[in-house]
Amino acid sequence: MSNDMEMFQRMVQQFINEHGDEFDSPMEAVDYFTKKYNKEIKEKNDFSQSETKETRSMRKLEEAEYTHAQKKRKKLIEEAITIWPENWDAQSMLIDLKADQDYTALIEQHAFLEKRARKHWQNNTDQMGYLNVEERPYFRLKAKVAFIYMEMGMVDHALEHLLEIYKIDETDSLGTRYKIMSLYVRKFDWKSAWRFFQKSEGADEDDQMLVPIIILAILTDRKGLARTLLQKLGDVNSEIKLLFLQDMWPIEELYDDEMTLADSYKPYSYQSILIALRDILFIIIENQYLFDWLKKETLDMFPVNHRFKNLHQPFSGVIDPEAQVQIDDFYYSMRDESSNPLRGMSINRMRILYRAGLRTFEDFAQRTEKELLKLDGIGPVTIKELKANGVTFRK
Repeated sequence: MSNDMEMFQRMVQQFINEHGDEFDSPMEAVDYFTKKYNKEIKEKNDFSQSETKETRSMRKLEEAEYTHAQKKRKKLIEEAITIWPENWDAQSMLIDLKADQDYTALIEQHAFLEKRARKHWQNNTDQMGYLNVEERPYFRLKAKVAFIYMEMGMVDHALEHLLEIYKIDETDSLGTRYKIMSLYVRKFDWKSAWRFFQKSEGADEDDQMLVPIIILAILTDRKGLARTLLQKLGDVNSEIKLLFLQDMWPIEELYDDEMTLADSYKPYSYQSILIALRDILFIIIENQYLFDWLKKETLDMFPVNHRFKNLHQPFSGVIDPEAQVQIDDFYYSMRDESSNPLRGMSINRMRILYRAGLRTFEDFAQRTEKELLKLDGIGPVTIKELKANGVTFRK
């Protein structure tokens, strides 16, 4: 969660509540508070007088999130709840701490907490959706409950919560549409999936919506429509081709948390395709027919012997974000030779490094480990693999 911004927004709201009538408009009040806040922060002055019980509680919870000692973490969470009992993020974290892999307790306690939070939400907010800062803790809790149900295979329960969030929150700030679509795929519910896809604004230009609907179209024998949608997918994300560089699904990358559960990602990228597939893994992972059909159609539509042309910013590192990939050159970087520092690595990690201009031992020798770790999708595991291949870094 974006705690800093949410805490700031709460302080702004409190300032408007207390001093709004002293200004000609709410925007003037916000502007005044922001300038004052920035000045105090810049001068490293104490700004605690603008803290609310909510922001104090959130700071305690943030401290707990970075605390590894269980007893201290539990104490900080309980302090956060004492300061602000309606801190549903803290209440949920306390359940996680106590449940300790007891999934029955985890589900039951979260379901009970969601009912409590829902009653408070109905009685004490304007019920406007996630854009209203006061409602965010409830929506985060409700989404978490849905994700727990998804993990447990309780698809209908998950759909019930996600559809309600999507209906209320018109901006879909939590990205529930992607989870909803994946659940319809898991249910093989073409009618509901297609209706939802058609009603979702911009779905035919959203790769994470297109991927699951294409898969469901193939599995329900709607191949003509699947081809049409696949053409749209290739137009918005040409990196779909990277999914088919081998003769089977990229299992290692699909299960790679460093890649698919990254804190940040680049839209319209190979990574975003992997993320779209992650929630329907058990549907696709052993379906060779599905893979073969998609590979043939994709490579027929978008041959791999020409340069990528993508209007959207591709997923890449920060060293050379404008790099273009020549596919046949990329194949060469996959060669299994001792002269290749990228040999044996997963395709996605290899691609990230290649696009960042890191293709030879000399290239790596000019970079530090710290510089590489700044690349999205690159972590300690990659550094270890590179060193095993004989790479040395600049000190």
